[in-house]
Amino acid sequence: MADNLHTYTVQEANNLSLGRVVKIQPTMTADDNADNDAAFDWTEIPLASSSNGRATKLVSIAFLDADDSGADIEFVFCKGTDENGTAPTAAQGLIGGATAGSAAVDITAAEAQAVQICGNVVVTRNEGDLILAQSASLYNINLLLQPGTGTTSLYVGGIWRSEPAATGATGTLDVYLGFEG
Repeated sequence: MADNLHTYTVQEANNLSLGRVVKIQPTMTADDNADNDAAFDWTEIPLASSSNGRATKLVSIAFLDADDSGADIEFVFCKGTDENGTAPTAAQGLIGGATAGSAAVDITAAEAQAVQICGNVVVTRNEGDLILAQSASLYNINLLLQPGTGTTSLYVGGIWRSEPAATGATGTLDVYLGFEG
């Protein structure tokens, strides 16, 4: 008798439980930002999921702010504009098509739905003062996210949630996202 249930091998079970860390370096703009300004616009998180369309669990976020901006960041996650994970377009950015820097978040409800916003996490900088840089991390997040059926990628944008100092450009913010599943 045929069994419709998949029996996992030991190797498959191990692969499903292995976590992965994806590093991204979003584009930052050198500017005098304020609380609630966009820290960075949508940035792809390649291989957020272990296979196309498979749900994944965000378990940790850590970042190194080499510019010493010293501010809390809210990370906002989205699937993209379709089931293939097409990157959000400029008109669907966190700040309505402008580039990040000295601009408050300005995304309409329709734009938020179009890019399929699916979660958010605020990372505060309670510790991590490295004198000339800042680091922060958050773990045990357990936020379930699911990319489109044709991709393993998700997207993340950042919003300053406290008053940062002036920030630099690409390469000054290293973000490490921990996923399971």
